[in-house]
Amino acid sequence: MEHPSYYSILTANVRYDPRLKNHADCKVLYSEITALSNKYGYCHATNKYFAKLYDRPVPTISKWINLLKDCGYLKVVMIKDGKQIKERRIYPVSTPINVDVNTYLGKREEGINGNVKSPINVDVKENITSINNTSKNNMLNDARHTFRDVHNLWESNWGFPNGIAEQDLTEWTKKYGADLVMHVITYALRRNINSKGADRYLARTFEQYDKQSIKTVEQAERSEKQHEQQMSREYQSMGGRRRPVHVDPVKKDYTPPKGFDR
Repeated sequence: MEHPSYYSILTANVRYDPRLKNHADCKVLYSEITALSNKYGYCHATNKYFAKLYDRPVPTISKWINLLKDCGYLKVVMIKDGKQIKERRIYPVSTPINVDVNTYLGKREEGINGNVKSPINVDVKENITSINNTSKNNMLNDARHTFRDVHNLWESNWGFPNGIAEQDLTEWTKKYGADLVMHVITYALRRNINSKGADRYLARTFEQYDKQSIKTVEQAERSEKQHEQQMSREYQSMGGRRRPVHVDPVKKDYTPPKGFDR
């Protein structure tokens, strides 16, 4: 059986969800689905494929997928040709869709060994402090958007993000805030960036933001306006013409180097 060469992702939400505490196989299946989704953003493998892969009955695989779907970690779409089902597409979701966040976080430790409760609590406090500091620095206290808005904007224009893009979006949202990520995606759409180049374009943009110490939407808009004004001035200085490509004329007595005269 052919195995995907892409790496898989098992997010913290899936790892520590108390509803999956006794369902380690479901977590492995979710990880496998992310690997199969890296190319197109979704997985089209059948239950029969997973049954053969994990040596389990097809009904068992169906139960695992339904459990992950009920928990909000999978989105299943049936592609039909008339009334006939042509293909099933399984989209992995890193952030649970239908989970009460407060309840989820409160029960997170139920699925974790008691011996490691202390270090996990310490990490959580440190992470909260870090996030709060970042929020103040980036003026995110009055943020208008959430990660779900970022995800939906990407999906509605470029399709469901693959595993790499999903991870990048999560990291960018944590670092820069959802408002700024939304702004960059919107700006990319205005520049007709396609789905294949979207993740790379956003990565380059945020690299430039780091160099220019841009942390807010207002700072990004000022930088873009200055760039557009500069481009406009250069265009006008050329009399409305594109800058010509400089080509050295070939001299009449020019002799090509030895070996290039054939």
